[in-house]
Amino acid sequence: MKKLMITLGAVAAAAVTFTAQAEDTPAQNEAAKPEAAEAETTEAEEDSPLFEVALQLDVKSSYVSHNRIFSDKPVAQYDLWLQLNLPENFGWIAADIWANQELHKRNSSPSTGNGGKRLGGFGEFDYEIIYGNSIGPVNLTASHLWYTYPRCGWGSQKFWTVGAEYDNEFVVPSIKFFWEYCHDNKPDEAFMIDFALSRSFELTEQLSLKLTSKTTLYTSEYAKYISGGELTDTVFGGWDNGISLSYAITDNLSIGANLNYLYKIDHRVRHCPGWDSYSVDNTHKSYNGILYGGVSVSLAF
Repeated sequence: MKKLMITLGAVAAAAVTFTAQAEDTPAQNEAAKPEAAEAETTEAEEDSPLFEVALQLDVKSSYVSHNRIFSDKPVAQYDLWLQLNLPENFGWIAADIWANQELHKRNSSPSTGNGGKRLGGFGEFDYEIIYGNSIGPVNLTASHLWYTYPRCGWGSQKFWTVGAEYDNEFVVPSIKFFWEYCHDNKPDEAFMIDFALSRSFELTEQLSLKLTSKTTLYTSEYAKYISGGELTDTVFGGWDNGISLSYAITDNLSIGANLNYLYKIDHRVRHCPGWDSYSVDNTHKSYNGILYGGVSVSLAF
């Protein structure tokens, strides 16, 4: 599964993932401007591109998303973001395609027994259609999200999501609500909610630093599904804190690095072997927490 964040967003070309992951959205300039700057602002809006495209590659020590550990081995994650900017005040529409590759299992079959294939270690493909807009400093998104698992008989999960982020210069809070309505082509009704805080610092004109803190709340239905029936209450998956650096080589090309630590704050989650599932190995292990990180390269135009 993904990342809260999207490990790629055209607007977050240097950010890491799921980033994931809530998605970064383009800033909508609705604040009142001094009269002298009005002409300059109008000209800049007219020059904004109709289409935006971004590509990102992340290489990470582990695959962690929504406070769950999907692999404690190195992975490569690929992201393609296509965005259409609508007329002023109408927001934007984007399509996001994301993939996870287990680097240590590129040439071996998973132990699934249900038709799993090698596929070069690719264990997950995700597809999302997103609409975004802003009301003042609040960025809003709504999307349809589809997780697929080709190495495990093409299992899948389908979600409707809504998210909100309050953009400001101090600490940016965000929330994203996930409703899983279909699991492996069967009707379902399970919910999870991502909460996040972030703070960015511009160290130089090209170098920036970002601090993040995230947690995911799982409703009782979702917790029961993940744990195989062992957990039947609403639980927090963990507390994930991270630091990332981004360096803009050019206006279009950037590189980054990040380091995170996930700690499972609920003892029931810590002692539940079924909580952390591995998309390639199809094994289950129990972790109290995990230190993970990686590097990224992003191209946006």
